[in-house]
Amino acid sequence: MVCLFFISFIIFKNQLTGTISISSIGYLIFFIALYFGLKTFFIGNNISGYSLTLVIATSINLLIYLAFTIYHCWFQNDTLTTFFFPNKSIFGILLASQIAFVVPIYFFYKGQNKISKPANCFFIGLVAASVTLLIFTQSRTGCIGLVFVLVYIIYCYFSGSKVNRIALYSAFAFATILVVAMFFLKSGSSGGRLLIYKISAGMLKDNWLWGIGHGQFKVQYNQYQAAYFATHNIDSKEALLADNTFYAFNDFLQAVIENGVFAFIILAAIIFLLVGQIKKAKTTGANKHLLTASVASLICILTGALFSYPLQIFPIVVQAILCLSIINSFEAGDKFQFAVSETGSKVAKGILIALSILLVIHFSFYFNYSRESYQAFELKRSGFRQQAMKKYNSLSKSYIQEGNILYMYAQELFSTNKLSNARQILNRAKKLYCTNEVYKLSATIENELQNYIQAEVDYKKAIYMVPNRMISRSELLNYYLERKDTANAVYWANSILNMPVKVSSIKTKNIQQRAGKILEGLKPK
Repeated sequence: MVCLFFISFIIFKNQLTGTISISSIGYLIFFIALYFGLKTFFIGNNISGYSLTLVIATSINLLIYLAFTIYHCWFQNDTLTTFFFPNKSIFGILLASQIAFVVPIYFFYKGQNKISKPANCFFIGLVAASVTLLIFTQSRTGCIGLVFVLVYIIYCYFSGSKVNRIALYSAFAFATILVVAMFFLKSGSSGGRLLIYKISAGMLKDNWLWGIGHGQFKVQYNQYQAAYFATHNIDSKEALLADNTFYAFNDFLQAVIENGVFAFIILAAIIFLLVGQIKKAKTTGANKHLLTASVASLICILTGALFSYPLQIFPIVVQAILCLSIINSFEAGDKFQFAVSETGSKVAKGILIALSILLVIHFSFYFNYSRESYQAFELKRSGFRQQAMKKYNSLSKSYIQEGNILYMYAQELFSTNKLSNARQILNRAKKLYCTNEVYKLSATIENELQNYIQAEVDYKKAIYMVPNRMISRSELLNYYLERKDTANAVYWANSILNMPVKVSSIKTKNIQQRAGKILEGLKPK
């Protein structure tokens, strides 16, 4: 009920402020319907009877991941970074959460002598291969989550004797050491996240009461980053870590930034109630393993949510909701129960059915939108720009709106010299999607339209947004050369020559050589 109240608050508040889209509302309502549907299903049936089905389904998922990896790495000569979506670190969290789900159920069937020897060997091999794949993904959050899961499983099954308690404390100490070690494993990535947390703290400070609005982090973070580097050294080691960022790399922090102090209170209440439900859940020998499996999987996901953004990835959210519905299906000792009449139950089911139908319709539209977006991109890449333009124009009129699609449409309009239309579409994109590339295009359009002051503002914002991009400084240098602004041209030519290079390439060397020649030509004779 607290989760439902929180989601209702998010929808209502952000509808009033105009900071939520129809797609986001559909996304949230879908998860409400999914949670209540799953919980109703598990409560109305023998929950322990579905553990075998769930472990088989999860094992099939693990087999698919392994087969997919083998196919791409051995037969397509790809690397792990080229086919995981959205990236291998996030995939590692999903993988770890599903490994965590199957292990306690396996322990149960193994203890009941219900697994044959071939099945036992197969399962051990599957888990070992899945853990190996997790290591190769280099997902620090996934590995840390899985280690904490092992601590939890030891606590649940082996914490009775003194020896087992020592093993438990040792495992906890190892997990703590691992967290510290993982921080230094990718020091550059860790430093980048510290920069994100620093700027996110500034966002929270300015918007602690009501928040910036649901889904607005990806729109406003890069603006804050630009404002930060406008007053700090853009050639510092910290500036080398900056990039276009759309997530706070802490789902709880992002929720509070977007929805204010009320979100913090609700999240604290949810965690408190969840822990209480887990501690008070009435289990038997036949169903305890399913509760342990659900909690273990949830530990992986929530651990990942502290350092990444798994709760914003659809398959992981579905996994989390499955675990939550199983956990809350167990009767608690002194849990307050709502008395629901038969009529009320029928009304609730009717509402869920109606919502489900509406959501199926919405997601069919969204699927078509995604398919059309992909086709437009492929047409553009293949050189059929007129056909791509028509598709982008059609997509821009859809009730589903995505900033990156509008940005690509603005690019096409600019390339055909439709400057006013390009600016109009790009201004719409800025409300949904914010990167230095968006502001570089905006600056170019404003320059072409002879709005020189705004062009200069946008060029500088693109630089400060991601200071380590040399091409942004080069474009501003060209702007000052066109304006015959010698003082600023000299300043930015020197800036290009003196900036640290994040990744050296022929392109960056050419830009620096050109800046040197320009600087030489601008020196007084």
